[in-house]
Amino acid sequence: MAEPKNFLSPADVSPALGVTTARVSQLIAAGEIPATRVGGSIRIPRDAWDEWLSKHRAAALAAIRPRRDGDAH
Repeated sequence: MAEPKNFLSPADVSPALGVTTARVSQLIAAGEIPATRVGGSIRIPRDAWDEWLSKHRAAALAAIRPRRDGDAH
């Protein structure tokens, strides 16, 4: 079994967000996703990614309100 990577590329995280690699790069440039340069490449530290994803998943779920019987479908 392979060990988890310490650094992820934008291409590694784009499927988790359902967006393109270019969009991940835009989010990094905007400071939305934490990243650093490793050599000449942009990389996302695994621990920072896990924390970011957990925080944003919780925020997204909190924004979803439960349906009530009288709500339109």
